[in-house]
Amino acid sequence: MKTKLLIGILAFCFSTFLISCGGGNNKTEEQKKIEVTGSAEMEIVPNEIYMTFTLKEYQDAAKKKVKLESIKTDFLTLCKAAGVADSNISISSYTGNEHWDYYWYKRRKTEPDFMGSISYAVKVSSSDKLDKIVSGLNENAIDNFNISKTSHSDIEQLRKEVKTKALIATKAKADYLAKSIGEELGEALFIQEIENNNNSYYSNQLSNSNSVSQTAMSMEGNSSSTPNFQKIKLRYEMKAEFKLK
Repeated sequence: MKTKLLIGILAFCFSTFLISCGGGNNKTEEQKKIEVTGSAEMEIVPNEIYMTFTLKEYQDAAKKKVKLESIKTDFLTLCKAAGVADSNISISSYTGNEHWDYYWYKRRKTEPDFMGSISYAVKVSSSDKLDKIVSGLNENAIDNFNISKTSHSDIEQLRKEVKTKALIATKAKADYLAKSIGEELGEALFIQEIENNNNSYYSNQLSNSNSVSQTAMSMEGNSSSTPNFQKIKLRYEMKAEFKLK
């Protein structure tokens, strides 16, 4: 009797084991999904132009040195007349050196050749203000000037808008691709911004030069003869994965 009971128990355990193992043949159905990328871009005219002006002492026609203090005053007055606020002007460097041009003056002790220079970082909102500054510069006092970069006062908000449009484009793309094979788009499983190191906003910054390059400007329509600064292009890509119902 005990033997039969033991055999019955073993048979029951074995059948239970087979049932649990047999479930391995019924694999859980994998979730159907679609993964796509979308992009959007926007071109904007910059309203923040960052300039660097380097001013230097020089000798006038009478071989008398024009001191930096006088040069600085004239330049700041010029900027104010162009409509540039004091808060948009800052000193970026302050140096002094001995120019080779004055080497013989030093040897003859006729005139000291130590010449001071100063560089100002100036932010203007339009090419018109920049033109007013450049046209009034003292050619003897200016050593060089250049555009260091361009930007826009609402750049952060504009970035958000472009990213949002890129994500909307991603969903639209996933939707029509799913419908093309008779599927219905479900909820988003994940969203990822694709890093773009070649974004035009960063790569399109204007390089230094000793003058305002004409290639840094573009014509805004044929009806206007006033050039505008080259547009900033913002471009972003988004990746998303959606469930298929």
